[in-house]
Amino acid sequence: MKQVRIQSLARADQILEALARDPAEGQRLQDVVARTGLKSVTALTLLQSLVALKLAEQVGKRGRYRLGPRLLQLGRKVEARLDIIALARPALVRLCQQSGEMVNLLVPSATTMVVVESLEGEVFLKATPLKGRDLPMHGTASGKCFLAFSSDEAQRQLLAALTYTKTTQKTIGDAKRLEKEFAKIRKAGYATEEDEYTADTVALAVPIIDQGGKIRATLSLHGPSARFGTARRPRLLALLQKEAQRIGRELL
Repeated sequence: MKQVRIQSLARADQILEALARDPAEGQRLQDVVARTGLKSVTALTLLQSLVALKLAEQVGKRGRYRLGPRLLQLGRKVEARLDIIALARPALVRLCQQSGEMVNLLVPSATTMVVVESLEGEVFLKATPLKGRDLPMHGTASGKCFLAFSSDEAQRQLLAALTYTKTTQKTIGDAKRLEKEFAKIRKAGYATEEDEYTADTVALAVPIIDQGGKIRATLSLHGPSARFGTARRPRLLALLQKEAQRIGRELL
């Protein structure tokens, strides 16, 4: 495990690990101190902060401490991300075989899109170097797609939080220009990226919408500009949309 550079975070993690040993009954302050080796005042201060964040809870004014409900909420988000990878993998395999192009599954993380799965190859499939990478929302097809199909409130928050770094001359460099693309993307049902993140490359991205109508991820094809001509794009988009809809029907 990598060293945690912020001491208070490491200590808070110690406390959560201690509380996890008795998830139902919880622990007294002195129990936490005994298990973590922290001073009483330090343990109390951190416990109070964890309670304020709902990462821990206290039963009664002077009662025991136990893990808080926010951990369940956060855990469910991680679980949902893992579920979508498992659900989407057959679709990624089919897309690789049918298109012969790199296929990517991306989910949001703060102000970026994370490539949680990326495959290439028609017969012998393999993961690509993109897997695990954080990609900018403003400069990629998947990022623009996710923003366009997000709620108005989510769009406002993300547009204000993004850092509009340009990686090529064609990268969108400001919020107003980015926002202008949303209506066009929603109407078309997909987003494109042409030399915006990497020169001489094209990406096509479609939203994965769950049964509740919420965008959960994006599915994209990525490759050299020469292989993504206008004559071929309708077929590629049809393949993408078919698989994205199939995945979305499985997501509650």
